[in-house]
Amino acid sequence: MKVHVVSKADNQEHAVVTLDRPEYESHGLSTSSVRVQPLLISLTSNNLSYARGGDFLHWWDTYPVPAELSPPYNDQKSWGIVPAWGYGVVTESTTEITRGTLLWGFWPTASISVSLKLQPSELKGHWTEITDSRQRLMSIYNAYMEEGHIDLPDFVPGIKTKPTINISSFVDENLLKRMAWISLFRPTWQTGYLLSRHTFTSNPTTQPPIHPLGMNLPWTAADADISAAVVISLSASSKTARSFAYHVFRRRVVEGPWGFLQVSQTPEVLEPVAGKLGARIPTKTVKYDQIVESVEWIGRLRPKRIVLVDFGARAGTLAHLLGGIKGHSALGDVGTTIIQVGSEQKVYSADDIKENRESMQKMGKIQFNTSGVRDSAVELTSAQDYHDQLQPIWEDWMQVSHETTPDIQITLGRGVSGDEGIEKGWRRLCLGSVGTQEGLLYAM
Repeated sequence: MKVHVVSKADNQEHAVVTLDRPEYESHGLSTSSVRVQPLLISLTSNNLSYARGGDFLHWWDTYPVPAELSPPYNDQKSWGIVPAWGYGVVTESTTEITRGTLLWGFWPTASISVSLKLQPSELKGHWTEITDSRQRLMSIYNAYMEEGHIDLPDFVPGIKTKPTINISSFVDENLLKRMAWISLFRPTWQTGYLLSRHTFTSNPTTQPPIHPLGMNLPWTAADADISAAVVISLSASSKTARSFAYHVFRRRVVEGPWGFLQVSQTPEVLEPVAGKLGARIPTKTVKYDQIVESVEWIGRLRPKRIVLVDFGARAGTLAHLLGGIKGHSALGDVGTTIIQVGSEQKVYSADDIKENRESMQKMGKIQFNTSGVRDSAVELTSAQDYHDQLQPIWEDWMQVSHETTPDIQITLGRGVSGDEGIEKGWRRLCLGSVGTQEGLLYAM
């Protein structure tokens, strides 16, 4: 069994460590628990964020490094396991969840089984992880869902070594492709959904506006109104930005925006999407070096407001664009709102992080928090109502997503170590060499 560990001090420093057998596997499961073997996980720029904010936002608490790892990698103060989204299979259970159940959720970047203490949620088939050590995590990272079932081989009495579970042996090719696609997009798709439907709600009477951070912070109907705005998406080819664009293009004309500008390294892959989705709002897609001329396009639309959503644009892009807007005769007095969603695909130094914080304050950026907005949306009605509203939209996106993102290719790696494993994927993320048209998935 292999574990990918990352230095908390320098996220570029990482290693793969062998673990013969976790100590907890020699004990029986406690009540209300399941033991799960990760099967398929995705690796994206979000994982860099989990490492960067691992202490402050407690992502390191999800799966602390096992004490049985060889030194120095068993030092939980210095080393951590970066969690990732995907699927696992239940191999043992003291809950009503049966052996062989596929669970969607947050897993270690490791080929070891993990124990979860689960409590049923309001929705059937949905569960919440309630282990004390994970209670400082935001709620979305403690949520698990049942997603089908596979037939597992029986344990052989008297043999301590349990059979290896290889996903390709239990799942056919079409289902594996679907699971890979969901693993890549589901976490970021919900961000776009919440941003469009709740933060920029088009019907504040029936769907009260929610602040980008959630947490019951003030966010008025005027804050949420983009009916007369131009919305600008920076780093628009990122998977989160594409998910947001889908929701923008599905809005009715009266809901706005008046115009939608996408800034990307690869505008050619984004240009056809509005037409494929039948969008009727004016759209424009440009490269980073075309930002200045795009300001003229914004000016001709005469918006009453400009909303910039930064999904992780290159350094300096936002300041350059704001300068162009403020210097334009028709736009200088137009109010701007900046929502910060993502960050560049890189490892940030302490100086970088400090500079980003200062930039947030100086430019008046508002950070978006998917978990916070989701919690607020559920609080306003119920988990069942939230699910009932989201699910048909998710299913619609699943039907059209391959047509609207035909350029995205899944790279299916295997295991933790080596050139086919998470080890190389992490190295590539740290170097910023995973393109927006590539999805890294790993069969464990």
